[in-house]
Amino acid sequence: MKDTELINHLFIRTYDSQLEGHTHDYHQILIPLMGDIRMIIGDQAIKVSYGEALVIRKGVYHQFQAREDFRFLVANIENIEFLQMPLDEIHFAMDEKTLLYISFVEKQLISAHNQKIEGMMFELLKALFGNMQMSKRLDTRLTAVIHTLKTNIATNHTVKSLAEIACLSESQFKFLFKEHIGCTPNAYITDLRMQAALGLILNTDTPITIVAERCGYDNVSAFIRRFSTVYHQTPYRLRCHNQNMKHPTIS
Repeated sequence: MKDTELINHLFIRTYDSQLEGHTHDYHQILIPLMGDIRMIIGDQAIKVSYGEALVIRKGVYHQFQAREDFRFLVANIENIEFLQMPLDEIHFAMDEKTLLYISFVEKQLISAHNQKIEGMMFELLKALFGNMQMSKRLDTRLTAVIHTLKTNIATNHTVKSLAEIACLSESQFKFLFKEHIGCTPNAYITDLRMQAALGLILNTDTPITIVAERCGYDNVSAFIRRFSTVYHQTPYRLRCHNQNMKHPTIS
């Protein structure tokens, strides 16, 4: 019989350094908050690190081992149909927005107990996972590269500088990046910049010249051309349209 108090809730857990195992009659999503955990599911050994998540399906026997000072966010879930992922894909990387939200969840869970807020956090986490573009784990040589790009989008990155971060030759880096990310480094950088620009245009009143600068464009005209190509409107027109939608004129 299921313990309903454990289902559809979020918990922060630590694990023992000794290898232990069990099953449970609900699904579970395991998310490292600090460090990593060694999992054995069937005959498969999996190491789950910060920035990744693991789905443990109900009824599946699994073993686990981690340092006792590492922490993990665990979501016990009745139904995981909201996850847009193949049945055989259980280990995946998370996007930056979800990682930031998980940091908030951690702080809330360790600082206070509010059943209503925790229920809302659980539902929002489900929604984020449901809308997230699931991606397989990155090659470890690319992890630092992606972090550098996401935290320094205004920097003039080159294939050479990024390859050095990955400790690869330029040709090896370009091949590995395309294989794992699905596009060239320059295309990925442009996509990151346009996503950041869209948020600034729609959600702030930051001057367009400053938006361009923050997104790595020294030439405002070049920024506007790229933005217009991607979103089919100039930044100014898109901002005006968005403001009119939020605050329609009453005649």
